[in-house]
Amino acid sequence: MTDFYEPIDDEHLLAGERCWDLRTERIYRACGEPLDDCMLQCRAELLELCGFIREKRIRSYLEIGIWTGRTVSALHRLFRFDLVAVCDHRWAEQCGLPIVVPEGTRAFWGDAGSEGFRQFRESLGPVDLVFIDANHSYRGVKRDFAINRAYPHRFLAFHDIAGSVARKTNGVAAFWRELDEGHKREISRPNAAIGAREPTMGIGLWSATEVP
Repeated sequence: MTDFYEPIDDEHLLAGERCWDLRTERIYRACGEPLDDCMLQCRAELLELCGFIREKRIRSYLEIGIWTGRTVSALHRLFRFDLVAVCDHRWAEQCGLPIVVPEGTRAFWGDAGSEGFRQFRESLGPVDLVFIDANHSYRGVKRDFAINRAYPHRFLAFHDIAGSVARKTNGVAAFWRELDEGHKREISRPNAAIGAREPTMGIGLWSATEVP
């Protein structure tokens, strides 16, 4: 049986996958939305997240806010999770882009703050890593934290903790700064693909019981 957690060159394996690059940046600056079918991630941060997944031997993964599904699809291709699940209100499709998720994905298409999502989340049981990249307002991310911490998990991750005002993510940064319980780790790197000198996204890892 293949050990998906042995040291592997993730950069090579992800070379064919587009992350947020100059094309995405230009689209975003032109219309205020990243209307691009790619992973809305900084590649350096994504690679560090892959290292974390290997180190902690993550076997179940829930992504809340998937855009077109590129990130969850790439991660599942690399790690072949025992459980892969998503929640999204299908905003990308309303913007004219396709959404594709891995075969066998358990999906909830709707609001992550709804009673329907709570029932869905309960049905999943324990989840090793919950990646939250949905409502970027302060109230929205605080709500998502409160909901998801109530269900069995090992780690919660928050995307866009760098809090770029230009990207309307300063609410996530404010929440992350004030989160003063549990164990925290930051993955924060400049996006070389757009020539950034400072991080514009960032991933925050949190656990009540484990050191990320």
